[in-house]
Amino acid sequence: MTVKAEAQAIVAQLQDDASWDDLIKELIRQRKITIGMRDEEINQTELNNAQVNAIVARLHSSHSLPDDMRNTNTYRPGNATTLGMVSGVLAVVFAFIFPPIAWLGAAVAVMAGGYGISKKEEKAWIPILLAMVSLLPFVLIFS
Repeated sequence: MTVKAEAQAIVAQLQDDASWDDLIKELIRQRKITIGMRDEEINQTELNNAQVNAIVARLHSSHSLPDDMRNTNTYRPGNATTLGMVSGVLAVVFAFIFPPIAWLGAAVAVMAGGYGISKKEEKAWIPILLAMVSLLPFVLIFS
């Protein structure tokens, strides 16, 4: 039997109001697809409804991640936001150790964050926030 014939037979067995999930569950149940299945589930001879639902739930949850967590193509190391974040982190680290480095890092972070905002880069506000956090101990000590 060809793949096309097997697929048509599986679809013909479904109810008329079946959803895509129902089709996926049947493909999993008949071992036509094994995506999302654990090794022990693949090796079992038969899966009950709870096990199939758990597999489908894992498939759904893997697609519920925000796009920026799955797609790293939009993150370009070396852009203004990255420079600002590195400067901001250094500023926070050196805020209590050696404040002049923190002030320099905060200044670079603010400038890079502002440049990133003007270029409409994603998350360009983070370096500015890091700069403010690094200057907070200085403000608290001298106020």
